[in-house]
Amino acid sequence: MLWWWSRPRRVLVLSSVGLAGVVAGVLGWGGFNTVLEATNRTEFCISCHEMRSSVYEEYRRSVHYANASGVRAGCADCHVPRDWTHKLLRKVQATNELYHWLAGSIDTPEKFEAKRHELARHEWDRMRASDSRECRNCHSFEAMDVHKQTAKAATAMTAAVKAGKTCIDCHKGIAHRFPDVTAGHRRAFAAERERAKGFVPAPGGTVYPLTSLALHRQPVADGAGVIGEVAVTTPLRVLAAEGGFARVELVGWHRDGSPGTLYRLPGKRIPLATLTDTAAAGLEVRRVVTDSDSGQPWTEARVTGWVRTGTFAADPDVLWAQAARIADANCTLCHGLHPADAFTANQWIGSINAMKRLTPLDDEEALLLRIYLQANAKDAAAPR
Repeated sequence: MLWWWSRPRRVLVLSSVGLAGVVAGVLGWGGFNTVLEATNRTEFCISCHEMRSSVYEEYRRSVHYANASGVRAGCADCHVPRDWTHKLLRKVQATNELYHWLAGSIDTPEKFEAKRHELARHEWDRMRASDSRECRNCHSFEAMDVHKQTAKAATAMTAAVKAGKTCIDCHKGIAHRFPDVTAGHRRAFAAERERAKGFVPAPGGTVYPLTSLALHRQPVADGAGVIGEVAVTTPLRVLAAEGGFARVELVGWHRDGSPGTLYRLPGKRIPLATLTDTAAAGLEVRRVVTDSDSGQPWTEARVTGWVRTGTFAADPDVLWAQAARIADANCTLCHGLHPADAFTANQWIGSINAMKRLTPLDDEEALLLRIYLQANAKDAAAPR
């Protein structure tokens, strides 16, 4: 049989096998790549009603769909990398989205809206991690003519370049409706306030207000008897409880000559309470220290009064967790999340005051966020 496997026949067989392998490889690769590219088409992306009836309609009203230059960015232009390696990785990750489609995770408008912020965050985080790679396929700082931009845009863009920001830090909600970033923490806080209604503080224990509270001279809802306001998160030691009120003790620090405002720590303007002139004049002084940074004397003082019950947490971690959630949802609208110990307690005041206008937070939410960041700042003690 050796004659059958002669050299000419052997070459022919091996060549045929090799050619068949090449053809199979080309067809296999071509078929795989064809399917891969087909899933990049906008028509494929909106083939399910979850996308077609929600984000696609929003995209059609955006500048990425219709504009003066006639350049249209499709779904894949923003959400799928162009280079093959990152594209394949993104496609593998997208199999998780197919699972949730099969599971019906967002198959109704109500489900979709409930998850809109979470879904948006996934994309924002992905874009920030890649330095807005897909945005830069069409846009680049180098190609921008700032003289053709508005003065406000040119100033912001120049500052962003110097600060090393990436596109998604400032340009969210461009092609799709901006999510309600307050919905999650407000739902959680509403549930916490509901639980607090049934919490009866016991004398000797310490409680933490879920919101700023009026401090009364007597346990009656009399506006004339209000002697101050206690800030959210302030540690209050319960002395007695009666008729929907609790008599509490508050110990804080005030600057020399300003007894009407009490702070958590000497030299650190972390608010605890504001007092009327009469209440401030009756403060019980405990000790005086000198702040090493400013050289100013700070006085530790005690005040007592009555506050309404039904708005307390027994554990400060409830409030810190809520504040951390607010920081994560709101501070990331313009930049990556700065840890609380990135700044000093007093530095956080100016930062929060400047940034609050860029968020949908109300005054009480902003105050909770500020106190949380200050209490965990690099020069402050851990919250009590």
